[in-house]
Amino acid sequence: MPVDTAEAAAERAEAGAPAADAQEAVRAEIRAVMAAERLAMTEIARQAGIAYGSLTAWMGGHYQGRGERIAEQARRWLASRQAQARTRALLPAAPGFVATPTAEAIFATFEHAQHLPELVVVTGAPGVGKTAACRAYQTRAPNVWILTAEPVHATPRALLDDLAEAVGIADRGLSSQRLSRAIAQRLRGSGGLVVVDEAQHLPSVALDQLRMIHDLAEVGVALVGNETVYARLEGGARAAHYAQLFSRVGMRLARPRPQRGDIEALLDAWGVAGKGERGLLQVIARKPGALRNLTKVLRVAHMLAGGEGAAAVAEAHIRMAWERLSGAPVGGQPAAEAAA
Repeated sequence: MPVDTAEAAAERAEAGAPAADAQEAVRAEIRAVMAAERLAMTEIARQAGIAYGSLTAWMGGHYQGRGERIAEQARRWLASRQAQARTRALLPAAPGFVATPTAEAIFATFEHAQHLPELVVVTGAPGVGKTAACRAYQTRAPNVWILTAEPVHATPRALLDDLAEAVGIADRGLSSQRLSRAIAQRLRGSGGLVVVDEAQHLPSVALDQLRMIHDLAEVGVALVGNETVYARLEGGARAAHYAQLFSRVGMRLARPRPQRGDIEALLDAWGVAGKGERGLLQVIARKPGALRNLTKVLRVAHMLAGGEGAAAVAEAHIRMAWERLSGAPVGGQPAAEAAA
């Protein structure tokens, strides 16, 4: 017997069918989803925004409150899942990590920091692939710990707490000094690398704390972020609190914009073959957001092409995708000039 859908139940309820029948149809559809996808009731409650106790009581038919309210929330959850499924059906499978020339340069810089060991700085515009390269390097080298800096890391203690968690130190009752020593002891002799992504969020005192760990543990440290990371170190080199840190920078890699080879590698990974399409995407990739924008545009363009039944993405799909995401026309060079 086919499972009655929540949508059909809602239509019957509007037509005057008993409310209990409509609720039971929703329950039946939820049970079918649970069986097909092995989805736990706790996860359904979380996704639907329904208290777990209320959902389980309602599913069992002994909820003491207004069952119609729970049924409506569950119905909305089911409808949302169906909409998501339709969207996912049109989305292409994005390529995994692409080893662009910039990624390879970041790998070489990290290897330098890890093997010597030294402190290095990697800077670049948003979207050139810094974070993706950090994660990829962690999968190919042993003892690599990644910490993503945030504005909350305004004090050395906040930085130490998260770094301790990253390297597997569970005792947080230590004083800041003892925690710093414990981290250094854990890292010493590991031949590892501490990568701090979004390092522009770290103030001078937190950066100096990293310098101390680098010195005490004799471990590589990589500061990764936007151009302000190195500018602060360079501009403050004459100040005492920056001089010691600046003098320890063993290598610096800067990528203020994506290289042509980066863009070409990503377009190859997406299977974009047309000269006009590649030229237009080159223009988009040089806008703020760089390769990240390129991926977003290609995903939407594939959805648009799939919705039309087109065999491949065309320039019109790319232009429409960009306008949908940015609210403005692509502009810039004509596609033919960009591809030249």
